[in-house]
Amino acid sequence: MNPSGKCILFIDEIHRFNKLQQDALLPFVEDGTVILIGATTENPYFEVNRALISRSMVFKLKPLDKNEIFKILKNAIVNPEGLATYNINIEDNTLMKIAEYSNGDVRTALNCLEVAVLTTPVDGNGVINITNEIAAECIGKKKAMFDKSRR
Repeated sequence: MNPSGKCILFIDEIHRFNKLQQDALLPFVEDGTVILIGATTENPYFEVNRALISRSMVFKLKPLDKNEIFKILKNAIVNPEGLATYNINIEDNTLMKIAEYSNGDVRTALNCLEVAVLTTPVDGNGVINITNEIAAECIGKKKAMFDKSRR
C-alpha cells in the first residue's frame, strides 16, 4: 500500500464483471481510495454499470495502422527487452505482411513475430531467417474484426 492509502486498480475485460462485482468497486472509486482503470473490447455504455460510467472518463482506443505496427515490429527486433538477443533476418516486406494481417492489433503482430522467431531453426551461421512462408504459417488466418452490433 502506498503512503497516501490510494491505489490504481487496472481491470482488463471489466465487462466480464457482473453487476454485483462492479457495484462492489463503487464506494472505493467514490471516496478516491481506488483509481479504477477498466479496459473492455465491448461498448462500456452497455457493459459497465451506469454508476461506474458516471464517475469515469471513457477513452476509445482505435486500431493502429499498418505503418505504426511495422515500426513497433522493427523496434521489437532491435530492442534488448524485445527480440534483440536473437540473430534475426527478416525482410521489411515480411514485417509489413505481419502488420497488415494483424488488423490493427499490435499484440497479434508481436505474437506472430515471436512465434516465428521461437519456432524457426537457427541456420548454420546462427541466424534465424524468417521468410514470408514462415510468417504466413504463424499468421494463420487474418484476424477478423467482430462487431456484435452487425449481426
